[in-house]
Amino acid sequence: MQPSQQSPSLLVGSPNMEGAMPSHAYGNQQGMVFVVAQNNASATAGLVLGIIAMVFSIMAPFFFLICCIFSIPLALLGIIFSHIGYSNAKTTGVGKRKAIAGLILNWPQLLLGIIPIATGLYPEFFSAI
Repeated sequence: MQPSQQSPSLLVGSPNMEGAMPSHAYGNQQGMVFVVAQNNASATAGLVLGIIAMVFSIMAPFFFLICCIFSIPLALLGIIFSHIGYSNAKTTGVGKRKAIAGLILNWPQLLLGIIPIATGLYPEFFSAI
């Protein structure tokens, strides 16, 4: 007996139901194919940390430079994540622009945060320059 000629008692659901699905005993059902989009989480994290560090740096003059306490570690973490993301982007081809944007945001934040601290700790070194 062919699947199209099966009796109503072999159908899933009530026997009087029109359009009921045939049971799985009569052939293979095609499965669904899921495509997972690749992402580069490290590059995204570096970019987000760079944006947050930039916001803290912009707010620093209004809060007596207390925000630099937060922006320097965030920029340092952003640099680390952006470099990891850039390395991953070389192998996977995903997230290169995010990693570069994270590096562009984080390196100046770190340098602009460390230079005033260094000039305050070692004024005699920077006065000779």
